[in-house]
Amino acid sequence: MAKKYLVKFNCIVGEYEHITSYIFDKRMTEYGYCKKFWGLEKKHELKTNVFWDNFMENAIEVYSETELTTDQYNTMQKLGVA
Repeated sequence: MAKKYLVKFNCIVGEYEHITSYIFDKRMTEYGYCKKFWGLEKKHELKTNVFWDNFMENAIEVYSETELTTDQYNTMQKLGVA
């Protein structure tokens, strides 16, 4: 099985912040993860590794990145998380 990466994002939407997760098939830069997850069209950096959305109203950053083992990924699939 190819490596999988569990990435947690800190999303700042208006005055509200929340953590959300996504599983990627390959390792990327922090901007690469944010670009793919949020569909960013251009790199607008609010501060180091914190990026604006396409309308420069909300922001996103990588909170954590974890390489998943095959067992971990399979368990997440069984639980409906992946």
